[in-house]
Amino acid sequence: MFWGGPEVLALTSDLAGNVPDLRIVIDHVANLRIDGRQPPQAWRDGIRSASQHRHVYCKVSGLVEGSGKRDGQAPAEVDFYRPVLDVVWQSFGSRRVVYGSNWPVSEPFANYPTVQRIVSTYVAERGTEASRRFFSKNALDVYQWIQR
Repeated sequence: MFWGGPEVLALTSDLAGNVPDLRIVIDHVANLRIDGRQPPQAWRDGIRSASQHRHVYCKVSGLVEGSGKRDGQAPAEVDFYRPVLDVVWQSFGSRRVVYGSNWPVSEPFANYPTVQRIVSTYVAERGTEASRRFFSKNALDVYQWIQR
């Protein structure tokens, strides 16, 4: 799992190309600073490059933290995060995007119900199967957990 910022995405892609059996999870959408606008081109290019490797996944977590707005002031509207979520979803597709709440670290930025509502609203627009994969199946796949 990579916790580095957007500059680590090129390294992620290189590593994935050199170690094709290594499953990699990009954590916190690569710790992007989120401002409600289109993410920087370098981040978009890095996400797209990393996503070209079938064994690289992206965890959607750290969204409200990425806003930098503390004291519960992180935006609660999905549209604020949509530019980031769209790039991740378009790049990795419904089979390689994984949910992560990042609670309790997220709590100073927004409460858990807000964090959950942001991603639930976004993923629900993609259908029931996409939601099932995002909230459960993709994590089972990438972490190779056995479902009993």
